[in-house]
Amino acid sequence: MIPAQISIGPIKFHLYGAIIAVAILVGWYLAKKRAHLFKIPQKIFDDPILLLPLFFSLVGARLYHVFDYWNYYSQNLISIIYVWGGGLGIWGGIAGAVFGFFLVAKIKRIDFLSVLDLAAPSLLLGQAIGRIANFINQEGFGPPTDLPWGVYISPDRRPDQFTSFSYFHPTFFYEAILNTFFFTILLVVSRKLKIKGQIFSLYLVFYSISRFITEFWRIDTATIDTVKVAQVISIIVLTIGLGLFIHFRQKGT
Repeated sequence: MIPAQISIGPIKFHLYGAIIAVAILVGWYLAKKRAHLFKIPQKIFDDPILLLPLFFSLVGARLYHVFDYWNYYSQNLISIIYVWGGGLGIWGGIAGAVFGFFLVAKIKRIDFLSVLDLAAPSLLLGQAIGRIANFINQEGFGPPTDLPWGVYISPDRRPDQFTSFSYFHPTFFYEAILNTFFFTILLVVSRKLKIKGQIFSLYLVFYSISRFITEFWRIDTATIDTVKVAQVISIIVLTIGLGLFIHFRQKGT
């Protein structure tokens, strides 16, 4: 089992944060290399203004997670700021990133839809890498399994109803695989789609499908009766993505 943190003298490195940082850097590098395809100046990638989407993405992701687990955080308010301990809700992160990119586009006078289209594959790849952080923190796993690829979960991280089980579905890896698959498709079709907004629309569709599927193996997300909130959101975002794709296509023809 990989430790959640590594200590070098008095300094502690949280692997969760390190993996999230790698995901951000990889997404940033990919977008920078592809910026010319969307007529976005390279120099913007060295501008501190790009911290805006990052900031709002992290804030949105944390707020979504806190809302998702409010029963716990309402009794442990100080834990809300312990981001390094894990806990980022991706739907909140996406919303925050979009808002941040909107601000960047307005301030720098760059086409907003082009920014979203450029960012879409980077977001999906970053999400795939980010799921490895869930493995490190032993969160976001599925129900018990005896399959060969089941992952060991330490006793203190197991849900109360599954304390007698040791191995669980690696749901985080399931989503990482799906995200990587859809990332590859999105990267290929992005060279063929010339109408602004369609690439980002497909990103919404692809990630919604990925999340909807993997939620069947999640045992830690919010539900209303027996309906999973994340799956409801996935259906809503999927519908929005398809609607936007059709809208932009009709608008561009």
